[in-house]
Amino acid sequence: MAAPSSAADPRPRARWIGIATALMTALAGGALWCLIALYARHDLIALSLPIAAAVAWALRSHGYAGRWSGAVVAVACVALASAYSLYLQAAAQVASMLGLPLRAALAQMDPHMAIDMAWANLDVVGMVTIVVAAIVAATGVLWSLGASRR
Repeated sequence: MAAPSSAADPRPRARWIGIATALMTALAGGALWCLIALYARHDLIALSLPIAAAVAWALRSHGYAGRWSGAVVAVACVALASAYSLYLQAAAQVASMLGLPLRAALAQMDPHMAIDMAWANLDVVGMVTIVVAAIVAATGVLWSLGASRR
């Protein structure tokens, strides 16, 4: 059995689990965003902001606080969550127009069609909101909470 690592331990911690957690947080947030947006019948781009906060929290809790690599991962995760949600919303729109279940629409439609629909549904305010969410996520990871206590 391996000995638990301490703060003074020179062995690097496995940080890949933090990236995996942030990616899963982003995908779950994107799916939840899509579900709420479909229920509300609006795109609800502002939901990218709480997703950004959740991604930043996940990365900070896994040792990425104050690291530029964590900020890059946070921005990528917000972009992934936004793209995933908008893609699912476009697929739901196609499913609604064709009278198909969402699963059938996802299996039958060309991905480029959903991407084009997502871009068409995204306006300037939505793009700015997503960029602000990415900045919030990066800032949340880089934010220093003051001098460390020992």
